[in-house]
Amino acid sequence: MSTTGYAKLQNDFWRSPKGMKLKKRNPSAGFLYILAISYAADNLTDGHISEDVAYYALDATDEQIAFLVDNGYWDESDTGDGWMIHDYLEHQNSREQIETTRAKDRARKARKKADSDTTPDGFQSDSARKPDGWRAEGLNTKHKTQNQNSSSSEEEEDAHERAASAATVEENRMGESEVIDLWEPSPACQGHADELERAGRPHIDLDQLAITFRNKLHARGLAAYRLRPVAESLDAEFRTWITKECDFIEERAARNGPTHTPPRMTSTPHEHTATCKHVLELMNPLRGDYPQNPNGFGPSEEFTADCQMVADRLNAGDSPQQALQSINRNTQSA
Repeated sequence: MSTTGYAKLQNDFWRSPKGMKLKKRNPSAGFLYILAISYAADNLTDGHISEDVAYYALDATDEQIAFLVDNGYWDESDTGDGWMIHDYLEHQNSREQIETTRAKDRARKARKKADSDTTPDGFQSDSARKPDGWRAEGLNTKHKTQNQNSSSSEEEEDAHERAASAATVEENRMGESEVIDLWEPSPACQGHADELERAGRPHIDLDQLAITFRNKLHARGLAAYRLRPVAESLDAEFRTWITKECDFIEERAARNGPTHTPPRMTSTPHEHTATCKHVLELMNPLRGDYPQNPNGFGPSEEFTADCQMVADRLNAGDSPQQALQSINRNTQSA
């Protein structure tokens, strides 16, 4: 039985036809299917599930097994004992592959240990010969020089592993960049922002915040935020950004104090004149009662004088009717 490791399960299994059928028609058989994959990977059975394992280790029922067999998830074993997980080795490493990899790893570690205990000339290293850690400087210098100039198959193997690792990191980095570029705030993010706003928190411009979010992810990488390169992971992190942005806006407002409302503009009271529209609206209906201007243009002097009198009375606080009555009294006295 292996002590560490993982069985592979495709990211889209939950929405694949196989996954959806298990979820909809027989969830218990679906759980048995996943348990069987885990057992096979843990025990290196190459997908074989014996009857004893199925019934006693995985606690399967006849109904669950029949469903998996009838729908192509399990196949009858050629040995006559139990079943084989369908297409198991297309997705999981075989026992032979795993044991070969482990053997290579053990051999590589053994070579490294041997090299660390013995110099290329066959001398025992100072650390191995002197437990107290004391070293002869001349021998130590020679040891370093020989190691620096030596070229072994292990060093070439390590260099190849480092190059392959760097290539894998770069490939993952390119995949991350595409995920970040294609990501957009989901309706759940908008709903979270709306809920905060209804609770009295500040309004957040999600489009602008999303631009800042993408730039940060590109600059630092998803690993810096412990994110997986999937939209759901980015959405979950972005919702925390929305809450933090509300906190930041409120803290900034508290530091700067309340917003001061500018004083309301006050207009200068209107001063009536002989030619303002208010006076002319009152006087024009009476224009026919006044003599014509001898020049033939504009109002007569009498009309203009009375217009000014009405303006003065309005400026003094009289009502329009009172201002007109003052003209009538003046006309009667004349």
